[in-house]
Amino acid sequence: MAKVALITAPGCEEGETLTIVDMLRRAEIEIDMVGLGAQEIAGTHHIAVRCDTVFDGSLDAYDMVVLPGGYGGSDAMRDSDELIAALRAASDRGAWVCAICAAPEALGRAGLLEGRQFTCYPGVRDQIENPGTWVDAPVVRDGNVVTGQGPAFAYAFAFALIDLLGVDSQAVKNRTIYYNVFDVEGGVPSWETEAGRWSAPEGEAATPQTLHAEKVAVLMPEGCEESETVQIMDLLMRAGLTCTSFATGGSEWVHTMQGMTVKADQLFSAEAVADYDAIVVPGGRGANLALIASDEVMGALRAFDAAGKLVGGLCSGTTVLEAAGVLAGRRATGYTGYGAKLASAQFVADEVAVWDANIVTSQGPCAPYPFAFKVMEALGIDPQPIKDRLLYDKAGGR
Repeated sequence: MAKVALITAPGCEEGETLTIVDMLRRAEIEIDMVGLGAQEIAGTHHIAVRCDTVFDGSLDAYDMVVLPGGYGGSDAMRDSDELIAALRAASDRGAWVCAICAAPEALGRAGLLEGRQFTCYPGVRDQIENPGTWVDAPVVRDGNVVTGQGPAFAYAFAFALIDLLGVDSQAVKNRTIYYNVFDVEGGVPSWETEAGRWSAPEGEAATPQTLHAEKVAVLMPEGCEESETVQIMDLLMRAGLTCTSFATGGSEWVHTMQGMTVKADQLFSAEAVADYDAIVVPGGRGANLALIASDEVMGALRAFDAAGKLVGGLCSGTTVLEAAGVLAGRRATGYTGYGAKLASAQFVADEVAVWDANIVTSQGPCAPYPFAFKVMEALGIDPQPIKDRLLYDKAGGR
């Protein structure tokens, strides 16, 4: 089985980084988060992760090397002479060398893009050294070099890597509800088929009155879905909101569903979150059960709802809202087949994200984007400028 190194540099784009690791581990591919300069790395939004190992100058043990984006992380990788040498050595021996968003800058400095077709985030295109031919495409492969264009293409990029390693990505796409979130037809994204754009279902409820929030509490129990959790925080912070993660398991370092270790900002208590304007519960197998078993968490969710504050749940996090009694009579969605589990709600099976009164719910692991955008709508924030920067619409996002 192939072994993959994902270089995790200070200032990396956390959402991209954890999404790639998450999807590859779901495909049962061995992937190490390799810290550049340290084992504990803080990303561009100051979310810290504990890497599996630290870069020691060699990548010889790996069949594929992946560089996630983020301006700070991309600069650090580009400016590391040791990493540049290791990338050249990896390419020379035929290993896959892959980068997304701004990270192709490092491949350019290593001379690995010269004479090749490649893509990168449009805003850094002119900063690439020794460029080949830039292609306006989500994912480009030329020889053993694979590049991706931007943050919203992290899923497509990860699935392309899975397929290149000889594992069928289809099962992962199905489990993560990728097809519900991105415009696909017959298993092929719309940017490949030029299919028509998605539109809201007929009879969708009128938009409720917007809420107000500046501070968002995000719960982070042991076993939480790491890419959901971090991507939600990433997106809401891009919208100018203050997001604080609260560990509910007694330690700020949280062991997550796919074996990553992420540092929460604070330990949870009802008092600690009381002055926040919104509270969000991401998913994660087993994580929901721990939250449901916590009287303090249940009480906090009920208190937020009673005060008319925004309460959000994604994937299995919606079952936590159901257990707290805050979904009763509300339109809500959740992971595929959750209608029976969300029995008190008016379950909506054909919408990716649903906002009713002060409740926002969404479907599954690939849905942190529509969930976060729906939260923004609920708070009166126009998500379109953020979608544009992330290339979300271009990626086929609904």
